[in-house]
Amino acid sequence: MSTTAWNKDDVLARVKDGGSLIGEDLSGIDLSGERLSGVDFSRAVLNDACLKGANLTEAKLHQTKLQKADLSGAVLRRAYLVAADLLGAVLDGAVLEEAFLSGAILGGASFKGAVLKRARLGVVQIAFPNPSGRATSLRDADLEGAVVNATDFTGVDLRGANLKQAYLYEAKLRGAIVDKAQFKDAITRAESF
Repeated sequence: MSTTAWNKDDVLARVKDGGSLIGEDLSGIDLSGERLSGVDFSRAVLNDACLKGANLTEAKLHQTKLQKADLSGAVLRRAYLVAADLLGAVLDGAVLEEAFLSGAILGGASFKGAVLKRARLGVVQIAFPNPSGRATSLRDADLEGAVVNATDFTGVDLRGANLKQAYLYEAKLRGAIVDKAQFKDAITRAESF
């Protein structure tokens, strides 16, 4: 990991030149509202970063640390967040359509009103308790057509979430905060509640 101290202008110059930010420490940086489509942040540290409303379409965030980052309203369509650490992050109203979140740490994250249509959430760490000390919220999130497998939803707030055509395979739903009627249009091969 680099020891370079990065500021917003440095990051935007690197992005403009087509360079990557693989493994860079960008903790606490404010990139709110910036266009960062396709940027490679793999293994970077963005803990406590502000990415509110940023466009991260198809960004590569593989094994990226985003603990307590603010991604509210960000666009992460088809973003690659495999094994990303989003412990305690805020993704309220974010758009994660067709995003890949397999193996991600989502404990204590807030996805209130987020759009996760056709997202892939395999073996994510989302249950409560978790090291953030907060329950994960998917309240009013849109998970239509999402594929969720081998995930423990204990203590996760799913109230109001759209689960139409969501494929829940080997998901542990017992202990989730949910209205059972929400699963009427879901495709479930999950543990009963």
